[in-house]
Amino acid sequence: MGIEKLERVMWRLRSRNKGQDLVTVLELRRAIMYEIGTDRRTYQVNKKALVDLGWIRSKGNKWIRLTGNDLTGDDL
Repeated sequence: MGIEKLERVMWRLRSRNKGQDLVTVLELRRAIMYEIGTDRRTYQVNKKALVDLGWIRSKGNKWIRLTGNDLTGDDL
């Protein structure tokens, strides 16, 4: 798992959900499946990496908030 793959996941999320900072967990799962792989563990590891980087935050069980830190490079 490299940072380039995570950047592509974020790009895919933003391109499918233009102008929205809230996306569903299903959209995140699809983006990870298209860009990285379909295994359950792959999804879990990459979602955790995106949270650790501060690029996404969970909002309940069904929603993910895109923080915008991937675009600006700001830390939390």
